[in-house]
Amino acid sequence: MEYGIPDTPSSRSGSPPDERTLVLRARDGDQLAFETLYERYNDRLCRYLTRMTGDDGVGCELTQEVFLKAWEALLSLRDPARFASWLYRIATNRAHNHQQHTKLLHTIPWEEYAAGAETAGATGPEEQVEETELLKLALARVSPTYRPCLILYVIEELSQRQIAELLQIKESCIGKYISRGREELRQIYWRLSNEPDTVKRGGKRG
Repeated sequence: MEYGIPDTPSSRSGSPPDERTLVLRARDGDQLAFETLYERYNDRLCRYLTRMTGDDGVGCELTQEVFLKAWEALLSLRDPARFASWLYRIATNRAHNHQQHTKLLHTIPWEEYAAGAETAGATGPEEQVEETELLKLALARVSPTYRPCLILYVIEELSQRQIAELLQIKESCIGKYISRGREELRQIYWRLSNEPDTVKRGGKRG
């Protein structure tokens, strides 16, 4: 299953090669094929990593590291059809490693998340759009186990099956992770809301 930008439905003879073919070519050292894969996934991966780390610059920097790692390790990818899942696993690991090596509290861009909260059908603090800054802080503290599922489900609007494929998690666990992530978000939100000057102290990186 592919989650990249769909190929343009032009004429059959002139349509770009499918993803599996591109991966096979790239694995054989074809840099142009890998550049095509880069163009398909760069924006989405950068967006995902920005939300995972809460920093635009870090997100873009990690995206470049992910593609470098992917290029260097492409021969280890046994199934070309799973390129997207493999790429997202590398990205998720990079984000987790980054967060483990820093104690700074990051905030995550919230505009699109707030816009997608209604789609998720949840009730609670995530609907309080007027308190955006506090929600940023709360989401930034959600467990890294639940946050990727929450981001992909609410913001990217992927199905639970697609999330399971991308993150290589059992589909039966996705709904549980999303539910627990939302509950954790609520609890963190209410805790922060009772701390004086929380947004003022944590809303910006020091």
